[in-house]
Amino acid sequence: MGLFLKTLIFFLIPLLTLLSGTAWGTRHAHVKTDHAVIYADQNLSTPLGHISRGKRVIVGEVPRKYGTLLPILIAGKVGWIQIRDIQFVAIADSDSENMLEHDVIALEKSDNLGINNHISLVNNVFVFGKEWEELSYAIGDEVGLRPFYMTVYFDHRPPSLRYSFGIGLSYLYLKQENLVLSAPLLELKGLWSAIKYKYFNFDLSVGAFFSGAFKVDSAYNPLDEDHDDTGEMYGINYGVEFKYFPYSTFSIVNGLSFHHGIISGLAPIKISNEENDTIALDRFKGTNYYFGVSYHF
Repeated sequence: MGLFLKTLIFFLIPLLTLLSGTAWGTRHAHVKTDHAVIYADQNLSTPLGHISRGKRVIVGEVPRKYGTLLPILIAGKVGWIQIRDIQFVAIADSDSENMLEHDVIALEKSDNLGINNHISLVNNVFVFGKEWEELSYAIGDEVGLRPFYMTVYFDHRPPSLRYSFGIGLSYLYLKQENLVLSAPLLELKGLWSAIKYKYFNFDLSVGAFFSGAFKVDSAYNPLDEDHDDTGEMYGINYGVEFKYFPYSTFSIVNGLSFHHGIISGLAPIKISNEENDTIALDRFKGTNYYFGVSYHF
């Protein structure tokens, strides 16, 4: 008998320890924010999906992570929800049911375009490629000047998904001694998060841009109305982007991208008073380092 009791205790102690670590009392609550994100871990590094406002849920009683998180039962599995996203209710007033796993998966795969939207003001530090530099050198202008290049950018960032996308309106302007460049731009961008945390995202980006009024004015261009110093420019860009506090009210964005564009409809640019001394500008390339501030609205 003594050996039986020792053996029983040997197996029961680890089992009771495991059960005491995973079992928790429950409380009833409902979601009070537009979308409460459910995470797979207490570090909030792996979002599983989100629960919409008003959904009734059952959560654990004991807070974790300095009183900011509670466990939530999802089809027998434990997820984590931030306390600030829920409001506790009395059991008598609650008809809560456990959040089903397929509900969270459906939320993760769907995407409400009415939320998770941001507006950014972005400053671009653009380094021209050799096409513009050669033109500037040929006409006698200083090489290496940086243009004014600002973007107002609207983007959609679902916290439970790895993709995001947006549209931007930009203005590019550079005045040199003999050349003036100006172009309003429409920009599109898609991003995929290679590293995604609550407070930091590392994204791979690809985009496209277009200008219907790409204008280059030379001091030597003729003044007659037949000379067309305006053309169209379109192209693609790709690069990397970093976001800090990406899902907060205010966030910081910076990145690096490479631009490749084609120019059409632009007349050859005169570089002297000689009649046929012109250069055709039909490519637009450059490297862009950008940084900005976003507001979550």
